[in-house]
Amino acid sequence: MTARLDHAFAAIDAANARDPNLEDGQPANLLYGQRMTAEQQHLFPQADDVLRIACRGQHIERWTLPRSDYPMNRPGYLQWRQEQGRRHAERIAGIMAEAGYGAEDIDIARRMLTKQGLKRDPQVQALEDVICFTFIRWYLGDFMAAVPDEKMPRIIEKTARKMSGAARARALAEFPMPEALARFFREAQQPQVVTRAIIVSHGQPGDPEPQQAAIEALAAEVARHAPGVEVLGATLAMPEALARTCRSDCIVYPMFMAEGWFTGTELPRRLTQAGASGAHITRPFGTDPGLPDLIIGKARQAAEAQGWPLDQVTLLLSAHGSQRSQASFDITTALAERISPHFARVVTGFVEQEPFIADAARGLERAISLPLFALRAEHVLDDLPEALDQAGFTGPRLDPIGLAPEVPAMIARSIAREVEGLK
Repeated sequence: MTARLDHAFAAIDAANARDPNLEDGQPANLLYGQRMTAEQQHLFPQADDVLRIACRGQHIERWTLPRSDYPMNRPGYLQWRQEQGRRHAERIAGIMAEAGYGAEDIDIARRMLTKQGLKRDPQVQALEDVICFTFIRWYLGDFMAAVPDEKMPRIIEKTARKMSGAARARALAEFPMPEALARFFREAQQPQVVTRAIIVSHGQPGDPEPQQAAIEALAAEVARHAPGVEVLGATLAMPEALARTCRSDCIVYPMFMAEGWFTGTELPRRLTQAGASGAHITRPFGTDPGLPDLIIGKARQAAEAQGWPLDQVTLLLSAHGSQRSQASFDITTALAERISPHFARVVTGFVEQEPFIADAARGLERAISLPLFALRAEHVLDDLPEALDQAGFTGPRLDPIGLAPEVPAMIARSIAREVEGLK
């Protein structure tokens, strides 16, 4: 080991030795780094210093940013993971600079630790292979014991698809996997050809036909922008709609605004019941990367029609909310924070939790109302206008963002990205 590499390893180990969490009597992060190094030497014995350092420091000082600091839902988990990657990358960059590594090596380590270029950059993919091997060898057993059975197939499938073909082949050869797990590694060896996408929404249980017709109409519009992919629509409320449309080799795009119990638990359960347990579920509409710009664009159009400068406008974002789950509140709040620099301020209000829409909308001047709903359902038709009337809201009232003419093309782009990522 070179002097620079020895210096970097010593600094990483010294930092991780302060982890107050113990595993097998050792600081958990210190042990994890050592296990990562062991797997790296097993998979890539000729690795350069940058890969060696990235593996050793993959979880450096991870305990200093607890998962509990973020909302305990899917958006919160993704925010926490992204921030962890950024912090790991910056901490390792500092250690490498102190050890005498140059800017080029440090930039490569940053890309690796923030997963930039996964599946495209061989070095980033090598780090991911080491991570997956470490997970399978040392942590999968305990993980399976703690996770509900219905979630495990999707987790194992994602793990297999993160790995390179060579790593998947070695995993099959080296780990005594039950067939229920091994099949995901074999299937991932072949490019997944996806020719069908299903857009799924809640629907209206008491009167399912109108919402089923609405989601089918949306799917037809998305199909116009998605050549080579059959796009269908289904609601959870319409009997047998999932069974008629979904299959295990399709993509499911949830036309939901938030990631929560429905997308994480109920939708996978319904798909399993429909015989499509292997369907690939994307992130929902409310997390689509194109949504913030779309919201800003629709608000700008409305402001210009009133002759208002956008930076002098208050935008009222209304959403469903829930007394049981923070998912809707969290995604709405995150969107509001992200787009707020474009407005005088962004105010949020909810149908089913505080701040309620009527309270949030009261007294607003030079304000525009934009509903964060995927489709035009009863809340948009009844509860929202009633709340705005109660508040004396006089500004423009826009259609639900899911009805914007730009949405079908935006969904088609997201579906195309998922299809490409599955190859």
